[in-house]
Amino acid sequence: MPHAYLYAVLLHATLLQQMNYHAGRKTDTRGIVMHTLLSKKAKGTSNEEDVQIPDSHSSPLSPNVAGFLQEKPRRLSLAEVFGYYGSSEFNIMALVRKLVPENDSPEATDIPISTEISVEIRKTLDMMLSRPILDFLVRYFVTTVNWIDQVMYPPWFLRQYQRWWKLDQLSSVADLEFSILFLRVCHYASQFLPSPTYTIDSIKGVSLADIRKSCEVAINALAPICIRLDPRGSLIRVQHTAFAGLDSMCMGRMNAFWEQLSYATRVAQQIGLHSETMTWSSSADELDKEMRRRTFCNLYIWDSCLSKRLERIPFLSDGLSAHVMPQMHLQPDIDVRADAPDLFTERVLRAQLAQFWRSHSPSKGLEYDPMGAEDRYESFCSTFLASMPSLFALQPDKQWDERLPSLPMQRQLLHIAIFESLCWNFTPTLLQQANQDRQLLGYKRILILHNKQALAVAGLNLLQSVSALHTMMGGSHTRFASIIVPIFEAAVPLLCLCADESFPGDTAGGRSHTLKTDPLGVGITHLSRAGCMQAARDALSRLQTLAEVSDLAEVGARTLSRLMERVNSSSPVAGNFGSLHRAADAVMQLSEPWSCNQLQEYDVEGFQGQSPLNNDLYTNVNWNWEEMLRDLTGSIEVEDIGSYQ
Repeated sequence: MPHAYLYAVLLHATLLQQMNYHAGRKTDTRGIVMHTLLSKKAKGTSNEEDVQIPDSHSSPLSPNVAGFLQEKPRRLSLAEVFGYYGSSEFNIMALVRKLVPENDSPEATDIPISTEISVEIRKTLDMMLSRPILDFLVRYFVTTVNWIDQVMYPPWFLRQYQRWWKLDQLSSVADLEFSILFLRVCHYASQFLPSPTYTIDSIKGVSLADIRKSCEVAINALAPICIRLDPRGSLIRVQHTAFAGLDSMCMGRMNAFWEQLSYATRVAQQIGLHSETMTWSSSADELDKEMRRRTFCNLYIWDSCLSKRLERIPFLSDGLSAHVMPQMHLQPDIDVRADAPDLFTERVLRAQLAQFWRSHSPSKGLEYDPMGAEDRYESFCSTFLASMPSLFALQPDKQWDERLPSLPMQRQLLHIAIFESLCWNFTPTLLQQANQDRQLLGYKRILILHNKQALAVAGLNLLQSVSALHTMMGGSHTRFASIIVPIFEAAVPLLCLCADESFPGDTAGGRSHTLKTDPLGVGITHLSRAGCMQAARDALSRLQTLAEVSDLAEVGARTLSRLMERVNSSSPVAGNFGSLHRAADAVMQLSEPWSCNQLQEYDVEGFQGQSPLNNDLYTNVNWNWEEMLRDLTGSIEVEDIGSYQ
């Protein structure tokens, strides 16, 4: 049999094997060869002329098959196939590394972009918004928005942003991911416009709606390319996914935020943000490592808060060990003194607050324990509140307020979170069945009454903190969810309590505390039903105003309005716990549309010795990021933002 004929048969079998391999099917090459030879023999043909032999110049194969011949499949790594985190020191891959070298999945900076994909990317980037518009939004984000969640340290972000614009072409996946990051930043910043400092709804003649649409189009084109080239992800991907979630929350899509948080936490664990810093890539400098720690800190805060609010199981474990917490003291401004507080302290405190309540949550499904709620409150006051830095205390030291303009607002954000957590601690007292209330012993009834009074004071303090923050931010229309959601979630329990005409009962009785820090104790003595109703009306009025720009506020206002009508029209029986329970049921049913729209353990005092709150352990870094802003837009005065039209 001619050699050319055998070669053709073998080539045919090899092609089928390659195509089936990429399709996920197994192929018996020897069987294909034998079948072909026997078929030819049966037909009595064995001449080489019967077979077309492809040459190097003209291939009869389909383009996909020809591609298989020309392109050798990429060699997959152990980490990619088995899903190991390659830098771990505790899994099977760590054992493999003890005997033979084994590389982890490549870093995004090491993954090149082919010429063909570069052409596709360039087409998308050419349709991107002009640089002056993007510069304006980046500048507005850094000066006006970033203080809220502090997802990024401004000098770190601005340095990479300036570098990106100097690139002749995007040569790696890391460059492409950063494109998505600053587009996400611009989209998110636009949610806070117009504002008191910038009162029009366009930038350089382009409407905010068109700006958001342009950002979305570019992101939707670039993101799938990144995932295809780098399935594992990177720190930048975690960050821009987080911004997508924050954006969703502003637009009233709370469930979308939960889904994006889920993806962000998965990527974070794939790249090892939860692990010891010593196992991170050796190419990461100390500032990059700090950005990883700060990003993980934010993920923990959002995961804790959102899982509590939506009653979901958290994505991250309850433990929050010191090695994953921020460790560097990054100065907010080169002009302030070296002893200036690090503004990220607020986020560290928020993470510690979340960890406290994770470790002190009541067991699900058990009968409500009013004594347990009181004990948790006492523990919270004597540990967390008692050890807070004076700059962030409920009665704060304001010596830095004038030099650090965002500090008072960050303090209010922390106070909002504190009173939200106290509302969550006492809210279950309103969810008891009527027959349970009747069967309670006398002392437990007194404790439940005190729980309800504490809940009311926590709700009132929460509304006052939100009002103060809104005023600091200019008091104008906003989509900022950290203002809108607490207003609604504080007003609902107040209306539920006011459904009982016997509320607030004896404000001089109840359980007496001997706490040095007791934020609710004084308020109970001045509690009145009329005051709670007025606070609920003020909350409704504020939501109705914000509803002009926010779907979140519109749905909340509509629901609160219906609850207000229900409470005003009801005729509860004084002192009847069953009546109060039925009113509570009505409130919870009516508020359903809102939900549809949408450490290893340590005590706080013990953590202070190794926490970023201890300035002695900080690595001090000073950055003149205002100079970077001047490179983008000239003057850096916030008052001048309106000149960019």
